[in-house]
Amino acid sequence: MEKKRKITFYEDMNGPYLESLRLGLKDTPEERYVKFFEEQRKFKEIMGIKKDPNAKREIVIKEVM
Repeated sequence: MEKKRKITFYEDMNGPYLESLRLGLKDTPEERYVKFFEEQRKFKEIMGIKKDPNAKREIVIKEVM
């Protein structure tokens, strides 16, 4: 059975940020690592960003003007 989400009301704008920090501290580094890539995959899926395996990647170092 899926865990039901509850609505949380915060007193200020820092509330959600601090809550996510608290939740992150409970996880092990391995769990955070896995969560990062899951969230990244979800974001790319929502934004419609497709991974092109044939895309050319390069690092360009330019002199500061």
